[in-house]
Amino acid sequence: MRDALSPLRRCVALLDRGLWTLGGLWLGICNLCLLGMLMLTAATFLLRPFDVSVWWFWPWTMVLFIWLSFFGFFAIQVRLKDVRIDFLVKRLGRTGDLISRLLADAVALGVCLILLQQSATVLAAAAGYVEGVILPGGEELPRQALFIPLFLSCSLVALTALVDIAKLCVGLPENRAPIHPEVAP
Repeated sequence: MRDALSPLRRCVALLDRGLWTLGGLWLGICNLCLLGMLMLTAATFLLRPFDVSVWWFWPWTMVLFIWLSFFGFFAIQVRLKDVRIDFLVKRLGRTGDLISRLLADAVALGVCLILLQQSATVLAAAAGYVEGVILPGGEELPRQALFIPLFLSCSLVALTALVDIAKLCVGLPENRAPIHPEVAP
């Protein structure tokens, strides 16, 4: 019986590793957004003594902040950097661990499905352009572009929750957050 599940276990583990890797890519995108924000802000300060003001720096900084937050939604969740109460769950034993795992996955899945369900409404309401966010061709950034990272992250968080439930069903352990150096083993 265990051998019959082996290919399924491998497939689920492969999906889990793929999501972990994609989380690293999303983390890299977050870092690029942060770097862009810092560079634009630094340029603003450095250009002040020369009476140079670039008006589109501020709107782009805000867009990068929004994208950072939305890309970070998936990166934080899949890379296990979210708020966790492992110390409490460990005290509840194996049953408490399983219940908390299912509950966390169900909540993540539910929230993401609600957000995805609202995506058409949000995108329809986000008409027009983001004022001052000039693209290389001279046009402004469409307002819908602000929300694409959110809906991508929601899809990936929902998929991560489903993969974790599948891992539970095939007997694979839950991913564990790396131990912080401040915490004694």
